[in-house]
Amino acid sequence: MNKWELSRRELLKQLGVGAACLPLLSATKSYAQPTKFPKRFICHLQTEGYRMASWVPKEGALATQTLPDSTSPLEAWKSELIFLTNLSNPKFPGGARWGHGTYGQIFTAGAVDPNSGNGKEYWEPTVLSVDQVVANGIKEKAPHLALPTLPMEVKVGGGGFPGAKRCFWSGPKQPVTPESDPYKTYAQLFGADPAAAKLVAERRSLLDFVGGDLDRFATRLGTEDRTTIRGHLQTVRDLERRLGGQKGTIGRWSGDPSQPIDIKANANVPLLLTLQFELMVAALKSDVTRVGTMQLGDATGGAIVFDFIPGVPRMGNGYQPLRDWHDLGHRPIRDGVPDGDDKAKVDKWTMGKLAELLGLLKGSAEGPGTMLDNTLVLWGNHMEDGENHGAQKIPWILAGSCQGYFKTGRCLTNTGRAINGVLTEVCNAMDVKIETFNDPEHGKPMPELRA
Repeated sequence: MNKWELSRRELLKQLGVGAACLPLLSATKSYAQPTKFPKRFICHLQTEGYRMASWVPKEGALATQTLPDSTSPLEAWKSELIFLTNLSNPKFPGGARWGHGTYGQIFTAGAVDPNSGNGKEYWEPTVLSVDQVVANGIKEKAPHLALPTLPMEVKVGGGGFPGAKRCFWSGPKQPVTPESDPYKTYAQLFGADPAAAKLVAERRSLLDFVGGDLDRFATRLGTEDRTTIRGHLQTVRDLERRLGGQKGTIGRWSGDPSQPIDIKANANVPLLLTLQFELMVAALKSDVTRVGTMQLGDATGGAIVFDFIPGVPRMGNGYQPLRDWHDLGHRPIRDGVPDGDDKAKVDKWTMGKLAELLGLLKGSAEGPGTMLDNTLVLWGNHMEDGENHGAQKIPWILAGSCQGYFKTGRCLTNTGRAINGVLTEVCNAMDVKIETFNDPEHGKPMPELRA
């Protein structure tokens, strides 16, 4: 711990606000040169796989090809990506077509409790998930972090087996519960003092009270750090403006004046995912935590109806009453309807959200680079395709080089390679050194991923 970190904490304490109000600045001396900024890890999970024919690029370099329609929102980000397809999940005890059951085990890639779940799927793992392994390793080197991880979700359904709605685990029978309410997350990150939290409830800006103090603090710093602080304060104001949206603007208003956006309304899913990612990036930027996790939907795929996407109807296509992820998975195409592949539309929408997250990271300067240069995003799925429930051909995307660790801009089919090996490389990229991830045979490193 150094004087800068202590003074940073003391300033925030005196102002009565949370650590996320002040970004990590290049004046910090606690990181060894030549790297000024810490590495961060974001891990995301969604369900029902993809329509692979319209999603997966060709093998090899991405720069020499145009991405398929479903992944076309990532065209501008090709140089930052590694597409991984046909990854096996050898430690999953279910059959090849039990893809729903892989949800709870996908980021542990390890042993499960055979007495959990329903005897066929949704087992609970007996080992830690990759986010917890990374967080525990970081904690040893950075004990000042306020949060080991920031777990978040949008529309994860309630009820059912834990393995059907939890995918991050801190130990056996210890699921990590994600936060669905961006208002609570905002208060946790920015409103450390009860009086500050009250301002949020009254829909008044924290920065009207402390922004001037932070601006005066910035005048004592160099040009780069002044720019960083002012840009961060504008981000906070933008977040407040979104959270304080007008009554009835989007979906159904909850009736709570401190929560004008109804977080349960299906129509608000796109806005909520954007808000959650903005809050996550702000927390990572401020060094409140270095690991953020996101769950979009759950194992069954019934929590979200995708009628907010243009061209996707509300009513189901004969498998479920509504056009949710499960209905889309089993009946992706509405026969006789021009452009009737609704699942491909949803796949494309989710890729747009990944592009949005990468834009947030790229738009945040850190020294001569950006947050994206210092971040690794694992955009996961737990099955190949909702039609086949494929549990042994997993499609993942890695985004960001993590300070040059990964060789990005490629699509690797990796036939026969296990997800364990990818997770080994994730840990090592985050400077949490391990030889294998939860399996000595299948968890061996994958040097082909490295720069």
